[in-house]
Amino acid sequence: MSIFKKITILFLISFSLMVVIGYQMDKINTSRVEALITQKYLQDAKEIFLLLATSTPNKIEKNVQNLNLSKSDMSLDDSMEVILKRAHSFGELQILKSTDSKYLLFIRYMDESIMLIDKQLQKSFQEQWLLNILVFFDIVVLIAIFFIILKILSPLKDLISKMQNFTQGKHPSRVEVKSDDEIGNVATTYNTMAQNIESLITSREEFLRDISHELKTPISKGMFAVETLDDSDSKEIIQKSFTELERLSAELLEIEKLHAVDDIKKDVFKAETLILEALSRLILEDESIINIEIKDDFLIEGDMNYLSLALKNLIDNAIKYTTEYPVHVIAGGDVITVKNRGERLTHDISYYLEAFTQEENSRASKGYGLGLNIVKKIIDKHQMVLTYEYLDNYHLFSLRFKVCK
Repeated sequence: MSIFKKITILFLISFSLMVVIGYQMDKINTSRVEALITQKYLQDAKEIFLLLATSTPNKIEKNVQNLNLSKSDMSLDDSMEVILKRAHSFGELQILKSTDSKYLLFIRYMDESIMLIDKQLQKSFQEQWLLNILVFFDIVVLIAIFFIILKILSPLKDLISKMQNFTQGKHPSRVEVKSDDEIGNVATTYNTMAQNIESLITSREEFLRDISHELKTPISKGMFAVETLDDSDSKEIIQKSFTELERLSAELLEIEKLHAVDDIKKDVFKAETLILEALSRLILEDESIINIEIKDDFLIEGDMNYLSLALKNLIDNAIKYTTEYPVHVIAGGDVITVKNRGERLTHDISYYLEAFTQEENSRASKGYGLGLNIVKKIIDKHQMVLTYEYLDNYHLFSLRFKVCK
């Protein structure tokens, strides 16, 4: 879960909690106010009913003032909320709440009616509105803090995007530094790191290209010169050395090409065609050491050149390490499997996918541990899957392809 989702969830939880707390506080305070006002107005109503029954209008008005009540010019209507309604022998009393939250006492005695309000008591309950306002502003501040945090963290999205581009081979990806806070420091650090890595990659690429190119000429000259020598053990050793140098140079150059290629060419071809192309890359003195079994000649979408190189490397490794011929190449479903008999590997398969790693075997001296590394790079470029199993003393390397239907 991203940090933005976490912050949003925390905000929603806090916001919901504040709204619930505010609502409950308002509800409790309103109930408390209404209970106190109801108690006060009921006591006042008793005296007012008595005054209406025994006193003159002037005396009634004076005594009403003594009760801290005053006449209201508001009239009874349906928009008012009825808090309490109680019948009297010669009339009724109602405690009402107006649309502007004023609490009123309505008394009807025989043919007379009077609407009263206790303004002093009304003022004493204004503090509940202050509390509600504080809760409201607290919610507003919470919302403001949420958007401020999102704005502060927004550069992280750009930073993540640039870092993803960098990992995909777009090495010039840099972040624009817009602040001098911690996020700005992270962006600056990333830019510096990316620049250093890009420089190292460029230097390595140039080195591999140069060394592969420069080796070709002396190797070719050396191999030509060796042919002029008389046959001897020394000539064979020198020929073998030059052959190995040429092979190493070719593999290093192939790895460099894989690093340089961003987009692979996509063609459609049959599994059998790919197997035959891979075998043509091998120099086999005896073709009987390989058994080909085509269970399903499915269509493959990808770069024929690179995929045939990957399959060729798997077959070549199987030939080197097998303890019993033939080596089996099996196609079926969406998988081509290279199968050979041999002893269990001493390391996990991930170890052999790294460059310059190989099994400690006397026959492995013919290689430099680059074959499987090239296979891995090709498969990664195609976004395909390479799997390995060891079953019944057999090594099974399987390439799962993108099938074109």
